[in-house]
Amino acid sequence: MSRPLIVVMISSVALLTPAHAQASDTPHDADPVPVHTDEESPATIDGPELEKQVLDILTRMTEFISQASSYTLVADTEHEYLERDGQRIEFGSHIIAAIQRPSRAHVRFDNRDGDNATIILDGETVSIFSTRGNAYVYDTTRQPGDIDASFEFLAEQLATPDQLHHFFALDLTAAMKSMVESGYYIGQAKIAGVWCDNLALRNNDEYVQLWIEKGSTPVPRRIVVTYRNVEGQPQFRAQFSEWEFSPDLSTTVFSFSPPAHAQRVEFFGNTAAD
Repeated sequence: MSRPLIVVMISSVALLTPAHAQASDTPHDADPVPVHTDEESPATIDGPELEKQVLDILTRMTEFISQASSYTLVADTEHEYLERDGQRIEFGSHIIAAIQRPSRAHVRFDNRDGDNATIILDGETVSIFSTRGNAYVYDTTRQPGDIDASFEFLAEQLATPDQLHHFFALDLTAAMKSMVESGYYIGQAKIAGVWCDNLALRNNDEYVQLWIEKGSTPVPRRIVVTYRNVEGQPQFRAQFSEWEFSPDLSTTVFSFSPPAHAQRVEFFGNTAAD
């Protein structure tokens, strides 16, 4: 039972790193989708420069989120896997996250197939656990630093690039500026009944469409990422809701104590804490 559940943990956490997830949830004996390397002449930035209006909207969003000492949100994510014959298969997860800067987080993943995984950062320890029926597996390790360092560490453990967790970054403005190389304003659009500014962004690896709420709460409401250098250009999509910037977060939200029947497995390998 421990082997299937540790696979559940890995595939669930990979939803923070959707480029990896394209190959991790393979339903059949399919070959991984090839990714072009630098030597294979990846796509270049051929779109417009970053418009000032777009930069202003992005900056409002990043500064608004970055000034919050704590917040909670819900995200529903979708990612595509390409079969060998070119058919697109979609997987998804419901994510509930609580962030308390600079070093605490609680992120739960509930996958569409019923599997789940939870990451907890308490400021000193990284914990990850998963349940299926009466089975319960977990692992812990020393937390390498703040939220940024900890999610980068998790991405390294999965041997993948990061993606969605940039929205949790301590300096979201710097994180976004490092990822966005050009972009333009599309117009206004409603996401789940909320008026948003609709932006088209890009860099050498990704096309990104981002909807940011208009008004006094400029939070992201939806994002679509297209991997432009991956065969078939699969997508990752996330829709955000229930942003709360004055949450009542007790210390128990960020604490972890495995039940007596829990089985410890080696998710973190040699880095695991005693």
